[in-house]
Amino acid sequence: MSKFAEELRARVDEVVVELRRERAAMDDHGVEVLTRRLENLLRIAEQHGIDIQRPIEGTA
Repeated sequence: MSKFAEELRARVDEVVVELRRERAAMDDHGVEVLTRRLENLLRIAEQHGIDIQRPIEGTA
């Protein structure tokens, strides 16, 4: 796995953890910001052919 793919996966993991925290805190703005960030990371992964194999809640 390339360093880029490793870093991208690590960032996705971090955002997922933060997103869960914001949801638990009922912070709608935080959830919105992090959902957009996660969607961007997943888009980048797709563009580079990197498979992020994990179910992601809250993305559509």
